[in-house]
Amino acid sequence: MVPPTVSTILSSIAARRTIYNLKPVLPTGINLKDVQKIIQAIIKDTPTAFNSQPNRALILTGEAHRKIWEQVTDSIEAESGKKRPASVKNEAFGSVIFLTDDQTTENLQAKFPAWAAFFPTFASHASGAAQISSWTTLEAAGLGCHLQHYNGYIKAALGSKIPSNWTVQAQLIFGVPKEQPGEKTYIENEVKVISVL
Repeated sequence: MVPPTVSTILSSIAARRTIYNLKPVLPTGINLKDVQKIIQAIIKDTPTAFNSQPNRALILTGEAHRKIWEQVTDSIEAESGKKRPASVKNEAFGSVIFLTDDQTTENLQAKFPAWAAFFPTFASHASGAAQISSWTTLEAAGLGCHLQHYNGYIKAALGSKIPSNWTVQAQLIFGVPKEQPGEKTYIENEVKVISVL
């Protein structure tokens, strides 16, 4: 039997969904400091290869959020590509920008040359773990979120606000959902147990 604490975690994972239709507010009882504490805890405790801790994060809200996403929208040439960043600018409370510190990765590559080719992938894996944990936790706090990857545009828009050796990995957009997502469908994807080869 699955313990109740595990059931709670699994329910949170299942509830984490992509929600685009957001309001630029926070849920009742949640403030920006709470969001910051959640993201800080996840960045701190997300496992990383060799305990290297390359994850970094910024939270954009208010004028900074709107200005960065306006710059992203203006930088995209094709009109068809402007819709999502334009909606992010106006319809969300904020963005969590996930980054990795390339210097950390380069230090590991120098220290462990046999693994050098793998460390950038390991850093991306660590960032992905932080992204999903953050998304799941913010969902449990009553926020709706969607994950975007306007990485180069975001880095250019942030400019000197971040060190040049940080790589932008993803953007988690958050606000209060205007509506709940539709029913999710699943493929047949059984996890098999192999005990003997």
